[in-house]
Amino acid sequence: MHIFIDETGTFTGIGQPLSISMIGALIVPDARKSSLEREYGKLRKYLPTEKGEVKGKRMSEKDIAKLMPILRHHDVIFEVAAIDLGLHTEDGIRRNQAARAEAMTNGLTDKHHQSMIDAVWKARHELENYSLQLNIQSAIIFELIDRVLEHGTMYYCQRRPMELSAFHWVIDAKGDNSIPTPWEEWWTMFIKPALQSKMARDPMGAIKIGDYSHMKRFEFDEISDFMRDILNPKPDGPKPMNLGLVLSESLRFSKDPEPGLEMVDILTNATRRALRGSLQPEGWQEIPTIMISRNPHTIQLLSLDSNVPESMKLPYGKTVMDFHKTAKSMLTERNRKAKW
Repeated sequence: MHIFIDETGTFTGIGQPLSISMIGALIVPDARKSSLEREYGKLRKYLPTEKGEVKGKRMSEKDIAKLMPILRHHDVIFEVAAIDLGLHTEDGIRRNQAARAEAMTNGLTDKHHQSMIDAVWKARHELENYSLQLNIQSAIIFELIDRVLEHGTMYYCQRRPMELSAFHWVIDAKGDNSIPTPWEEWWTMFIKPALQSKMARDPMGAIKIGDYSHMKRFEFDEISDFMRDILNPKPDGPKPMNLGLVLSESLRFSKDPEPGLEMVDILTNATRRALRGSLQPEGWQEIPTIMISRNPHTIQLLSLDSNVPESMKLPYGKTVMDFHKTAKSMLTERNRKAKW
């Protein structure tokens, strides 16, 4: 499967109304990618561009609506993680940043290799020195990747098991293609062990009757003492998954106007505009049909401050609920009826 990731919003505006920013991911089955790009290419001729690139912020409701049947036909998944900084305080976010940084080194002991200890402490110091903007982005993309892995594998293991044999990550680059930004370097270095540790504590969801056979190549053949401490595998349990390989075997940052990046930009911008009330339902009401329904809300609205209220009490609460009502089921119709 191919995962295209882009962001929208400035990740600033603490305390200001409707300061919504989000990061979106479009998951495209490898078997459908070429066909999707051809069909999108036909539509792209009629879409507004900026410096040769289609930009979601420039698209009308009708433009966006024309894309949705193409995406549904190609069995894609759209995921999004969002934050409303208008509900946050700077103190609350800084406390969250400090707690996340401290958690990075909490598990280190003298049993770990010194090179690993040095690398983790270096990553911690970098996170502690990040601007609030970069800290917020790192927290959101961490949650998004976690959700993409869980939903992507659970959905396609029932419909297209071969898609679990490879994960191709393409992230919209903010720096030069050949020179990643410091944040991009930190993300590629630390997100792998951090997610591995998180999923050891809170295992990724799976479907008992799903076909995960094509993911076997990502299982650890041998586990180092360090990873054994993190994963704590059961002697009679399944082999742990090497998330480092899943996340890094095919990963690149791109500034090119690739079809996948343009489409995820369109979807992410439209979702943000929907929450902000600047896009009419005609432009966003079909987006949930390519999203996986998840309780309590299909749109993942994150809080980095303990005082943030629930989304249903917010101006866009009804829109959040509308997205949830029309999202598609994780299970196939056959599996919904099956006894398992």
